[in-house]
Amino acid sequence: MEDATDSSPALKAFGLLETIAAMDHAPTLAELTETANLPKPTLHRWLAMLEGADLVRRLPDGRRYELASRATALAFAILSNNPGSTLRHQILQRVAHDLGESCNLTVLQGTEVMYLDRVEAALPLRVAFQKGSRVPAHCSASGKMFLAHMPPAKRQRLIGTLVFERYTENTLTDPAAFEAELSRIKRLGYALDDEEFLSGLFCVAVPIFDKAGKDCIAAIALQAPVVRLSRDNAAERLPALRTAADALSATLS
Repeated sequence: MEDATDSSPALKAFGLLETIAAMDHAPTLAELTETANLPKPTLHRWLAMLEGADLVRRLPDGRRYELASRATALAFAILSNNPGSTLRHQILQRVAHDLGESCNLTVLQGTEVMYLDRVEAALPLRVAFQKGSRVPAHCSASGKMFLAHMPPAKRQRLIGTLVFERYTENTLTDPAAFEAELSRIKRLGYALDDEEFLSGLFCVAVPIFDKAGKDCIAAIALQAPVVRLSRDNAAERLPALRTAADALSATLS
C-alpha cells in the first residue's frame, strides 16, 4: 500500500479493502498492520470508517476482519456488468442448449455460493434460481468444489465456521464425512450435489481456474431433476462443462 500513502483518503481506504480481499483468511489487526505497513492508529481509523460504511466487518471473535455485505455486493455488480458478462452468458446459454438443462456460474462468498449468472432449461420440472441467489457451501456442488481446491489451512479455517445444517436426508453434516467428500472431489475434478440441498434436485459442477491454472476462482454447474440427471449419467456431461469452464476462465482472470 506504499503508493496509496501519498494519495487521497478515499484511495487509501480502497487500498486497505484490496489488502483484506487479497488475503487468504480473515486477518487480525496485527496482520493488517504488518501487511499494509501502516501505523496502528491510522489503521484503526480507516477500519472504523470502513465498518461504518458496511464495507468491512469484524468476525464474532472481535479480532479478525473480512469484507462486509456492501463490498461483496459491489464485487458482484462489477463481475455481473463488466465487458465479459455478455460473453459469459453466451457460454452458459450454449451449455444449457447443448445439454438441455439449467446451467449456472457461481463464486464463493464467505460460507455461501452466489449465482453470478444462470440460464434456465426450457424443459419442464425445473427449479428456478435467480441471478444473485445464495446457497450454503456445504450442500452445493459448487461450494464443495471451492472448498476442495482451497489451500488446506484456509479450508480448515472456513470449515470451522460452517454450520452443517441438514436440508435433506442426503446433506452431509458429519465433518469427517465432509472432509472425505472434499478429498474425493479434488481427486476426481468434479463435484456432485445428490439431493443435498433440495430433494429431487441433482447438480454436477466443475472448477474454473485462473489463467495460471492454480486457483479455483469460480465454478460452472449443471442442475436438473433427478429423473434426468443422476450419478448414473452425470459423467457424460463433464466434457461439455470442462470446455465451457476453460472458455469462462478467459473472461474472469
